[in-house]
Amino acid sequence: MNNTLFKMNYTIRSTYRYAVYEHKLITTNGLVFPRSLIVIKNRYGVIVCFTGLHKYISKVYRGNNICQPMAADNKAKMHYICSMLNYILVDNYSKYKVNHIFSISKSILNAYIQGYALAKMSNGKYRGRQSVEKCVYAVTEFFSNLIKKFDGYTLLCKEDLYNEKNIFNNRGKIEKKQFPDFQVRIMPEHKTIFRDIPTKVFEILLNQAFVHAKDIAFAICLQAFAGLRPGEALNVRQDHSPLGCGITITTSEEKIRKAEIDLTVEYILRSDGVVCGRIKKERIQRVHPAFLKPFKVAYKLHNEFLNTRNYESEYCPMFVNNLNMAMTYDDYYNRFKKLITQHLRPLLLNHKNAECRLYGQLLYENSLGLHSLRHWFSVQLVLMGEDIAQIQYWRGDSNPESALYYLQNKGDLIKELSFTNERLAEFMMNGGHINE
Repeated sequence: MNNTLFKMNYTIRSTYRYAVYEHKLITTNGLVFPRSLIVIKNRYGVIVCFTGLHKYISKVYRGNNICQPMAADNKAKMHYICSMLNYILVDNYSKYKVNHIFSISKSILNAYIQGYALAKMSNGKYRGRQSVEKCVYAVTEFFSNLIKKFDGYTLLCKEDLYNEKNIFNNRGKIEKKQFPDFQVRIMPEHKTIFRDIPTKVFEILLNQAFVHAKDIAFAICLQAFAGLRPGEALNVRQDHSPLGCGITITTSEEKIRKAEIDLTVEYILRSDGVVCGRIKKERIQRVHPAFLKPFKVAYKLHNEFLNTRNYESEYCPMFVNNLNMAMTYDDYYNRFKKLITQHLRPLLLNHKNAECRLYGQLLYENSLGLHSLRHWFSVQLVLMGEDIAQIQYWRGDSNPESALYYLQNKGDLIKELSFTNERLAEFMMNGGHINE
């Protein structure tokens, strides 16, 4: 590990920062694989040193697995490690006088973690429990791996990092498990995310999308009918794409039986190499059966729209921006915000329904983001009686925590079930107008 840059006085030291450098490896067949490294940059943002510290960050895939997916990367954890290193070795050098990572003590580590938990972010808010816990686990694992490699050289020892507790495993037997030995005080959480969309408002939103934002209307459907994340929706390809069909629809007796979305591989869909969006969990994602009819209508309307647009034929992306290239997350986000502010909000404020007028006023006070569409989908799953395993499956989650949240808060999500599949299909077949 190169620490020579920090054998210098504080004034010079403070001009350098630990940072994450991400390199994207693009194969000849269009696959993209990220590789992240911890580097040192000068005041101009120029890399002056590759540290090699990324080797001590726990792998995404643990255990005795020899093989790891090419897409495995630890970028998120590296940001926590860089934050810790900058706090101790740079920002607070005059206080701790630490010249080498081996000299970091538990008390200093405690001070960093507590400072991280109580420091305000750029938006003036405090970090939540989940963010603080992720930081603790990342830093603890980092030093644990460092100790394994340099045992006897580090001031920290494994006993400083973990304590053992007896827990019941999946088979009901008691086993010992290690937990980070840090007690952190956090500020009370008053986090309210504006993402609830009444079904009547969602119908109007979809209506306006197919009239005023045809380029993203089907992306909204992919999120609301199949639970895709925004970046995942932007990874979908047309059925005749050289990279493979993005959506497969199975019909029987002229009735749609199944619709599957291919999210197994993250491709580069632009000639300039720009990444459109990320796939969080690689999978084949099915459209929920309750939404198959409106999904089929929306897919047909979107294909008709694509016939009027130019796009890069070597990729055939499902969503195209005004430059005739695959749409990026920023493209999608900006188009969605324009749809909300210029069309949905004014319409709601003058609506005859009191609930719609109230929601229109809320849109002046709150920002409705793209993830609200996936939230609406999740609420519908709960109201349709899906259990925790099914909610996890239809949302494409890696663990059941999110599904459990929706089930635990079912009573607060919405007061009554107002979803009707037939109305959603009706307005699209009527050219984007719902009959009241």
